[in-house]
Amino acid sequence: MRVHRALQALITRDLAVTEQWITESELNANPQLVKTMSVSSPRGMGRVRLVRIGAADIQLDLQPCGGTDVLRTVEIGKTRLGEVEKKSKLNRRV
Repeated sequence: MRVHRALQALITRDLAVTEQWITESELNANPQLVKTMSVSSPRGMGRVRLVRIGAADIQLDLQPCGGTDVLRTVEIGKTRLGEVEKKSKLNRRV
């Protein structure tokens, strides 16, 4: 599957996963940081943690996250994707 090959290629690039903190007002001023359609960003503490995959020169993603993360993408290891369902015009469930 093309999606799986692309995902595994990104993982094996061994990119750094780093974090930075911004205020909730900074997040409000930069709504493009929120890329999920149905999950709201973690709020209520006055500041929000952003997780970056890659570095400034090869950044793959930067967005709010309240979960646990790896330090480098290679820590994820081999992946297996199941079925991909079309939920709507813009949404897919893997």
